[in-house]
Amino acid sequence: MNLDELVASVTEVELREGLLHWVSEWKNDESDIGNLAFMIGKWHGNVWFKDTNESNGFHSSFEVFKKIAVEGIGGLTLNERLYWFGLFEQWDSSNEESQSRIRTKLHANA
Repeated sequence: MNLDELVASVTEVELREGLLHWVSEWKNDESDIGNLAFMIGKWHGNVWFKDTNESNGFHSSFEVFKKIAVEGIGGLTLNERLYWFGLFEQWDSSNEESQSRIRTKLHANA
């Protein structure tokens, strides 16, 4: 489950829109994947799901995402990183400067 799918997995519209707001801002700012993981964890700790099972499911999915995409970032190619963090469209429509920013965000500067 990549970042966009993680956001889409939240069925409560208000919560999903709130998370989407934070993720969209992250995709466009200068912060890196560590900041993203912290932000999502903080978001999850400060919202109330109506269904405890959904909250627990989100937490489990987030932990898997974090293990593969954040903690395992060093073993991923640039294309895999773009997939996991939902940044293919931004990459394809970016100039060289923006692509450099994305590489930095994804710890892909060689």
